[in-house]
Amino acid sequence: MKLIAEVYDYVKPLVEDTKDGKKVYAIEGVFLQAEVKNRNGRTYPMAVLQREVDRYNEEYVTQNRALGELGHPESPHINLDRVSHMITELKANGIDFVGRAKIMDTPYGKIVKSFIDEGVKFG
Repeated sequence: MKLIAEVYDYVKPLVEDTKDGKKVYAIEGVFLQAEVKNRNGRTYPMAVLQREVDRYNEEYVTQNRALGELGHPESPHINLDRVSHMITELKANGIDFVGRAKIMDTPYGKIVKSFIDEGVKFG
């Protein structure tokens, strides 16, 4: 698994009720930005990010392999024991790449769900 998301600013938590009374948790927000210096001090041109996001969508998102950890990992590789969410959508909106991620029912996903239930603001 490889890391794609570098979440910026505010991430919007979403909670939807299902017909069977369960809750589905998700987050939405800007995951990447082109033409802007990122946390690592790098600036990526739009064409480069678009190409990589297209590849990531094809190889990971569409195959339910786009997993993410709670917090920002030190490594570009995902530690499966720390997974909290699965990216389900990632698309360009101007220079922003806006994404949606489903919060999973893993130990770290349960922490995120608890944060959402308690009103924690992400970002």
